[in-house]
Amino acid sequence: MQKLNWSHAYRLVWQSKVGPVAWLSPKTDDAIKGYVTKGKTSILLVPISFVNEHIETLHELDIEYGEELAHKIGVKHFRRVPAPNDHPSFIECLADIVKNHLNSEEICSQQLLLRCPLCAQATCDQTKKWLSDLKHKMNI
Repeated sequence: MQKLNWSHAYRLVWQSKVGPVAWLSPKTDDAIKGYVTKGKTSILLVPISFVNEHIETLHELDIEYGEELAHKIGVKHFRRVPAPNDHPSFIECLADIVKNHLNSEEICSQQLLLRCPLCAQATCDQTKKWLSDLKHKMNI
């Protein structure tokens, strides 16, 4: 957006709430509706957390939002940026991440040792402890 001189309205939004706990917001469909009420009828979704096409991109984003919701609320132009899938640059990037990790001789990242908020899974706790103990035994 900086390269476009902030010329287009944009917002990081969330979807796919699962379970009874409150989810992050704004929700994707609410943001789309909000933009249309402000006269924005051309929507481009950029699903930054999806690395491949799957049920959420192909059905939820493309059909539920891109066809059904867009038609219902008057979106004139709706597009979604494709996921990287098997694009050579994406594969090269993944291979580079793996290579760098292997070269570092690090067993696991510090992030992997952290517990998820509200996690009460005994197996998760045991796995985190095992990884932490292994890391300390190897002095890494």
